[in-house]
Parts: sequence; C-alpha cells; structure tokens
Amino acid sequence: MSCWRVHRGSLSRSIYQRQPSVPPMVSMMSRSSDPTGTEPSDPDIRMVYRSVSQGGALDWLTLTYGKWSPGLKLSAAGSQGLSELKQSISKSERSVTFAFCRLSVDGADCFATITYIPEGTSGLRKARTSMASRTVQSWFKRPHATLAVSRLEDITVSTVLDAMPPPPVFIPPTMTMVRSQSEAESREKELPSAPGPVTRTASEPPTFLSQRGPPNFGDPRTRSEQREAARRAAEAEERAVREEEAMRQARIKAQREAEAQQADEAEQERRAQLEYDLARKAAVRATREEAERAEEDRRVRELEERRRRSAEKRAEETRRLEEWKREEERKREEFARAEEELKRRGTERREAARVAAAKRRRESRLDSDSLLLSGWVTVQTSESVAWRRRYFQLTDAVMRLYHREVDVGGIPSDVVVLKNARPTSKEWYEGFEELRSIPHAFALVFANGETPIMLFSDSAPEKDLLSGLLMTCP
Repeated sequence: MSCWRVHRGSLSRSIYQRQPSVPPMVSMMSRSSDPTGTEPSDPDIRMVYRSVSQGGALDWLTLTYGKWSPGLKLSAAGSQGLSELKQSISKSERSVTFAFCRLSVDGADCFATITYIPEGTSGLRKARTSMASRTVQSWFKRPHATLAVSRLEDITVSTVLDAMPPPPVFIPPTMTMVRSQSEAESREKELPSAPGPVTRTASEPPTFLSQRGPPNFGDPRTRSEQREAARRAAEAEERAVREEEAMRQARIKAQREAEAQQADEAEQERRAQLEYDLARKAAVRATREEAERAEEDRRVRELEERRRRSAEKRAEETRRLEEWKREEERKREEFARAEEELKRRGTERREAARVAAAKRRRESRLDSDSLLLSGWVTVQTSESVAWRRRYFQLTDAVMRLYHREVDVGGIPSDVVVLKNARPTSKEWYEGFEELRSIPHAFALVFANGETPIMLFSDSAPEKDLLSGLLMTCP
C-alpha cells in the first residue's frame, strides 16, 4: 500500500519522485479552467490534485481541517484505489473528511468527490461541512460524481457510478419529437429509477454541463445487465467451488475407507501374532520361574553371608573409631597444654620486654623527642588489608614510618601518635587470630580508642624490644 501521510515541505518531493512524466496540460490556476474564480491556496493540494486529475501516480487525496488552523489541509494521498482510501479515512473516522478520487471503469477514467460525515456529528458541524463541501466542489472541476456518506461501507464503485451525472443529449432545434401517450408511458416504464439523488457541483452554472464531457458509461439498463452478468459469473464460480469441494470430500471419504480397511487387516494380523506370542511367553515363563526359584535360594544364602560379614566389619570399624576418638582427645589435650604454655611464655616475654624497656629508658635518661629505636618493621593499618614493610623511628611521642631508610628527615609515609595513647601489645590469642600463622607478630591496641594496628618484626628479640618500648610510652 503506497499511501502518503502529509508532512509540510516533503510532499512535493514524494509526488515528483513517483509521478511519471505527463505532457504539458492546462494549469488548474488558469482562469479558462476556473470558471468560478476559486482555487485552493495550499500548493500541496494543487499539486496532488493535478496528479490525480491528469492520470499521474496518485489516484486519490483526502482533505481535513487542520489541527491548529481553521482551513482545509491535505491529509493523505495514495495510488491503490478505494480500499486504500477507506483505510486512510478509517484512521480518523471521527473527523469530517473530503476526498477526491479517480476510478478506472471499462478502460475509462471517472472522478468523484466524496464528503464523509461520521454518524453522531452535530447539526452545526454538518452545516459548516455543507458550506465547506461547496468550496471543495468548486476546487475540483473535472466532470465527476458527488456523494456524501456517513459510513465507509457506502463508498463503493457502484455508488460512485450511480452518482455520476447522465451524459449530455444534444437535440437539434429543428427536430420535434412526437410520441403517442402509450409510447411515452412505455418509455417511462422502461427507464429504471435512480438509486438515490444525484448531486452536482452547486457552484457550476448549468451552461457548463454540455462542456463536462465525462466518459460514456452507458445507460442504467446496461449497467444493470453488467451487474447481472457479474452476479451470474459469481454464482457459476461458487457452483464450481462447491463441486470441487464435493469431489474433495469424496476423495477424503474414499481414502478414509481404505485406511479403515487397512487398519482392520492390521488388527487381525496383530491379534494372531499376539496369540502366538502369548503361547510362547507362557512356556518361557514356566522355565524362567523355575530358574528364579533356584536363583532366589542362592541370593538368600549370599544375603545371610553378607550380613554376617557386614556385622563383623561394623564391629571392627566401631573399635577403630573409638581408638581414633581417644587419640584425638589426647591430641587436643596436648595441644591445649601447649597453647597454655605458649601463652604463659608469651606473657612472661611481654612482661620481661616491658621491664627491659623501662630499664633502658631509665638508664638512657632521654627526653620525649629523643630517638629510642629505629629499624625495619612490617605494618598493616586499619585502612589497608595489605602488609607494608616500612623503616621506623620511635620516640616517646610518635612512631614515624618511611618507605625507605634514605627518606628519614623528610615527610614520613605514616605517623602513629603514641603520646597519651597508652598503647598495649597483644598476642594472637588475645583477639587477633589472624596473627597466629605470622612469626614475630603482635597487635598494638590504644587506650584512647584509636584503631589497633598490627606489626611483625624480623626476629623475636626485635619484636620484644619494639613491643616493650611501645608499651612503656608515657
């Protein structure tokens, strides 16, 4: 479906890209083809109308009231006939729509102006639509049918043809037609009645009817015969379809009967085979039952033997488990004694380190800013999970940490304030289990609430000296 929704500024390119070249024709802006002196001011409407009326790529267009302006605007255009036109109208079927279309019937083109007024439209809006309809009819000047509908189902080729104006009849002024009364009555009986009122362009004067020149579609009787012929063709096609369906059903019935017969034969063969199999299985079953009884006796004997062996194995495993439990209990007791001994020695070593550090302080008589100790230590602070090796300098007030020994005198990488912190050295069994596997490690806990830090030295004497000096800081 090639239906264009109108976008301002892009319609001209779409039409020129799809419209084939046509010979020069009289412009619809010419006064010779505009007897009323009115024409649409929108260039898009004029361009699309020219394509529809002159046999271009498009064969219909629709006009609606603009959303932000009171005038009529081009809404859509297409080239797929009435079906596409009705689909376009259905997308906004609650709005009044004006349409102009070209139909090809028996090789001839005819044109129609359609006014779609949805059901339930108010009377005031209908009056405005009637006035706008006359304006639209004055824009589209090709000989055409004019009809107003309120349902999309009423837009058909038949309704358009019925609304076409009759071809002009030229009667010489010198010829006088004389008919008898009976002949006139017969003539009136033969003429079919019009299916509805024929609407012509209200703004076009009667003097132009002879100049419209629409294609001759024949009289109503001819169109009635054509519709009758189409109906008979449709009935013949329907009869052919019914006959073909009857033949198909007959083939299906024959096929089902053949399948049923084959199924009966297969069922008989299956029953014969089943009787044979049942007899053979009965003989095999008797032999198998005898073998099963012998096998059952053998399994009973083997089960009793396995139970006896299993009882002996469980008794042996129970004995071994009791021995293992006793051994594990002995090892736990020894380990507990060893840990207690280790804790006792650690406490003694810590107290000895404290005493030695206090003695060294008394003997050295150093002030609070004097260097007590320096060396290498590995530190883990609360801000990092990694252990970092640092060179330290210890005084009574602070412990400065440097990346390298050559950095001494510069800005330290970290400073541990010891003054008024009253640090205490803790071993792994005093709440620092992660230090258990690290040799010469201890934790430094501060009484003022600072986060503890963990350290380890390169040897036990270095650890005792450093932890003792840290614990004796004022």
